[in-house]
Amino acid sequence: MEVLHRQKGIPGRFPWSSLQPVHGDLFVPEAGKGLAGRKRSRGARGRSGKALRVTADSDGVMAQRERCSIVIPTWNAGYLVERCLRSLKDHGESDRAEIVVVDDGSTADTAERTWATCPDAVLVRHDGNRGFAAACNTGMSRASHEIVVLLNNDVVATGPFLDPLLSHFRDERVFAVNPRVYQAEDGRPGGGLVRGAMHCGLLRLRWAERESLRDGRALTLYANGAAMAVSRSKYLALGGFDTLYAPFYSEDLDLSYRAYQRGWTVLYEPESRLTHEHGATIGARHDRAFIDRVSARNRILFVWRNVRDLRYLASHVCWMMARFLGAVLKGDLTFPRALMDAARRVDAVRSRRRTDPDPVTTDREILGSTSGWAARES
Repeated sequence: MEVLHRQKGIPGRFPWSSLQPVHGDLFVPEAGKGLAGRKRSRGARGRSGKALRVTADSDGVMAQRERCSIVIPTWNAGYLVERCLRSLKDHGESDRAEIVVVDDGSTADTAERTWATCPDAVLVRHDGNRGFAAACNTGMSRASHEIVVLLNNDVVATGPFLDPLLSHFRDERVFAVNPRVYQAEDGRPGGGLVRGAMHCGLLRLRWAERESLRDGRALTLYANGAAMAVSRSKYLALGGFDTLYAPFYSEDLDLSYRAYQRGWTVLYEPESRLTHEHGATIGARHDRAFIDRVSARNRILFVWRNVRDLRYLASHVCWMMARFLGAVLKGDLTFPRALMDAARRVDAVRSRRRTDPDPVTTDREILGSTSGWAARES
């Protein structure tokens, strides 16, 4: 790993050969330019100790705006990072945030596109591809602010979105907040407000589209890793995204569920809006059969890792046996292979459960409090 500064040289281009090692795997703009090279001042602080930015509103009155960090993990898709950063810049959100881009071992032009679009950005590069969870964890550990917004590189801001998210963190119980996320393919909402229930031995998720179109905030089952604001201190206390689920899927569900077990909450904020090109990165790298197998494996691992309710676990065992036999008889090996893949990680699951603190909220309380109208906030 290396830490590099961008040097003066070729206008508009920033080849790796023009960067100098400094320390670890952190890349920052040239000294004296941007957040990393700028001498930090104490600045204004809110009552919570969080950094605030002073800006002039439309009436010329000075108002305090809370700052945050925005972490964007990426691998090779430099054009997606550029588009994401440009959308943040176009709507003024990059001006009030520390931008941290985590390059997960790309061989493409991530640095060039990042700094061409956002010269103040901090770039952290992994020597090799470690996966989504590790990239997010690296970015979170590097972030400077208590509130961190995680964005996939295929997410685009369509307007200002930070203020509605950040306002919720005045409540110390809040772990994370989801914005309203629209699918780029058809413009429909999806992924912001999520319900869940144990069904046939696994946790079945439901995107609450109709509810998400109503005004009003609500509890949601989990914070979507594609776009969410999260308390950095709580995230780190939970150990971040669990690499048990590598290379992708279920890390965000697992993290949020463990947050609920600690007594924290996850909210949905419909006034904050983003667009997501779902699967633009994963779908380009893996075939459908592999994606389906990983998804099925991680749904199984989630139950083993988190569920404590004995009735749920008994139902899980019975259904897994039935589904395994049924799939074999039909000649469909996707689920049997997923179950065998999960079994190879059972030792890792056991070690995590042994070190977990006792939950303060039960499985039934978590699923009950985040389902339907029980989750509506006044």
